[in-house]
Amino acid sequence: MRVRIPFVLALCLASAQPVFASDVGYLYGRVETDDGQTYRGELRWGEEESFWDDLFNADKAENENLAYLDDRTLDHVRTHHWASFDFFSMADPDLSHVFAVRFGDLKRIEVGNGEDATAEFRNGEELTLHGGSNDIGARITVVDTKRGLQDLRWSRIRTITFEETPAKLDDKLGEPIYGTVRSGKYDFTGRIQWDNDECLSIDKLDGETREGKAHIAFGEIASIRKHHSGALVKLKSGDELYLTGTNDVNAENRGIVVIVQRIGSIKIGWSDFDEVDFSPAPGSGRGYEEYGKGRDLAGTVVTRDGRYDGRIIFDLDESRDFELLRARTDTPNTSSRSATSLASGRRDRTAPWWSCAWVSRSSSRTARTSRARTMACWSSMAARSRRYLDWRDVQEVVFH
Repeated sequence: MRVRIPFVLALCLASAQPVFASDVGYLYGRVETDDGQTYRGELRWGEEESFWDDLFNADKAENENLAYLDDRTLDHVRTHHWASFDFFSMADPDLSHVFAVRFGDLKRIEVGNGEDATAEFRNGEELTLHGGSNDIGARITVVDTKRGLQDLRWSRIRTITFEETPAKLDDKLGEPIYGTVRSGKYDFTGRIQWDNDECLSIDKLDGETREGKAHIAFGEIASIRKHHSGALVKLKSGDELYLTGTNDVNAENRGIVVIVQRIGSIKIGWSDFDEVDFSPAPGSGRGYEEYGKGRDLAGTVVTRDGRYDGRIIFDLDESRDFELLRARTDTPNTSSRSATSLASGRRDRTAPWWSCAWVSRSSSRTARTSRARTMACWSSMAARSRRYLDWRDVQEVVFH
């Protein structure tokens, strides 16, 4: 059976060398509450996102791109969009979409009522959001430079404004989890998110031993190796434990994400994971100032009948170069998913992949992905020449 490892390739990272130095990669900003209090310092979203290259997820409140379609085309899109399969088990007749963006591409979040929020990007554009993930409604931790650790309820927050992180934080929540993940014959080294969740040395690996429950800080772990229905965990002290019984150490694990320099984020499902060796992180990642302001997607769409150049709205959804293309591996019995940043198509010849690529564990073959079953694509050259292009007719999309 051929097994595919899903890759999360942030293409706008491919042409830039990430700077792994100092503390500039930690989330940082100013939080204003509804009673006028202001807190500034390192930020953490719930018990998860802590770095600029982590993802903020929500649902877009509406799909303004549907206004470009006439009624006949809209009916066609709705019929064929869901006819084959539900890509993320989130079928929606209104064709609303999940919004995913790196924190480094955000300028500000304004909290509304309930699950409503407004995201402002670094270019000044705004987008209305509504629920969709635990990022909306999360408790926000602020390591305030004057008041110390603050744990703020979402309902108390008015705005969150992101700022450049100082090169050296006097006090921080923990160190990045870092190491080398092995999957078949592939090794991936970089910052790690375990179970799509834990990312700091203070976070704990949960499991059960013969003696009872165990909760081990990642900062104390030397390696983890998948073994039978659990995992063998070797501590820096030299002790070794066999853990089972939780989604940290069994098939319910939501994936191990590795942020690799010059490539982006690679998410490996538990079925493809073999082992990880942890090591000290050389730094915290890209700083806030390294993220661009963003621009409209533009490029060339090649179909069976011709080619179209201009502005692109992909899947009637993504229209900015910092938005993410979300896909799922076709490997049976795996929950791994991948995402590709829709950005410049310029090739970094020092990097091994171009565009949305996959690598087969069985053949070491690499290939450009230019087809999918449930996508649609717009190429908009001018108001009078907008064209809806059915994905089944699309052969290739090259972003400029």
